Amino acid sequence: MAPPLLFVDGFHRSGTTVVTAALTEATGGVTTTVGVLARHIPTLAAFLADTGAAGADRGTDRLEVTPGTPEEYGFLLHHATGGHRIYDHSDGPRLLAEHVAELRGDAPDRPVVLKNPWDLGSEARILADRPEAGMVLIRRRVADIERSVTQALLRGRSSPYLRALDGDTAGYHRLQRLLASPWRRELLLRGLRLRLRRQVRQLAAGVAGLPAERIALLSYDELQADPEAGAAWAAHLVDPAALAGAFARHAFAGPAAPTAARARHERLDRAWGRAWDTARAAQVRAGLVAPLQRV
Repeated sequence: MAPPLLFVDGFHRSGTTVVTAALTEATGGVTTTVGVLARHIPTLAAFLADTGAAGADRGTDRLEVTPGTPEEYGFLLHHATGGHRIYDHSDGPRLLAEHVAELRGDAPDRPVVLKNPWDLGSEARILADRPEAGMVLIRRRVADIERSVTQALLRGRSSPYLRALDGDTAGYHRLQRLLASPWRRELLLRGLRLRLRRQVRQLAAGVAGLPAERIALLSYDELQADPEAGAAWAAHLVDPAALAGAFARHAFAGPAAPTAARARHERLDRAWGRAWDTARAAQVRAGLVAPLQRV
């Protein structure tokens, strides 16, 4: 039922890791994991060897790092090219194709599920380049994403896992210097918030132009509130009951209290929500998904 290749598309800290784990389980597929990345990133292989079963977490959150923990394929691209995005380097598409082939070699005839928030904004190009692929796009309250990004950066300062994942590069150490300075850290966070808001507008404007039969428009907030209702919007790509059950198993225990939203957050959420509603309505009219009440 699921396409042979399924991309998970969403902002950092919007729930991409949980949704990737849930989709991989629900489809019986395979995904990029810490163990797969360690085959290519020596510092990460050394980290796994050193920590063993010590229960280290990702630094940005408390998700335990094991060889089976889902991760971004962008770190593989970064190790090879210096860029995290597919199209940062001319070798990016080839490297991604080789990575997909590697995962299929591990589990022939099973779907490959990939996530990489760095590639947000490249949805149309990715789908054009990979005609066999589907894509799950995730929406989450903007204020909650901003809060989570801030917490992740502060919590992940000097994280040995992130250092190993990055390959102990100059970029990693430059980020640590920025985070160590209160005023530089605030400038960095302000820049990230502005970029997030710009990308929300771009994504909301562009989603209507994506092929309706190849995309699923999910909301992390809906999935938390009612996994079955939230997963139903992906019924044309995956078994929604399997996805709902897998999400409930992988989601962090108990949703966090909603972050206080400012007027600009609410405007962005409304625009983002309208774009999702409009595209979902087109999918309903096309018979791809059944109509549901918005949570």
